[in-house]
Amino acid sequence: MTRILLGPLEGVMRILARHPEEKAGILVGTREGETVKAYYLHMTRNIRKSSIEFESEPWHVVQAHVSAEKYGLEVVGVFHTHPICPPTPSRLDVEGMKRWPYIWVIACRDEVAAWMPGEEPSRIEVG
Repeated sequence: MTRILLGPLEGVMRILARHPEEKAGILVGTREGETVKAYYLHMTRNIRKSSIEFESEPWHVVQAHVSAEKYGLEVVGVFHTHPICPPTPSRLDVEGMKRWPYIWVIACRDEVAAWMPGEEPSRIEVG
């Protein structure tokens, strides 16, 4: 079973979830078997400026990939907040998972959850 290790990023994500608009970013790290380690969060601007949906600034996504490559890492996930809980994928999130088949981490003030894309997204362990 896949799991993602966020370390101190989990606390940062909960703080970001306090903002009234959804915040978004790209998780950069490594994969070691079934374990994904996120080393840093490359923030992206939410061009939707919405509390119920996000769309990352494309140039920021490109920069995340360039940064990952520069440090010998890889993009391992997509991150965004849900200012209003729970941290479960919305209909729009499920559609986004089809286009971006990475681990999706969703943060609320009180909880951070991770999801694997699929017909029905499945929740994975966060550590």
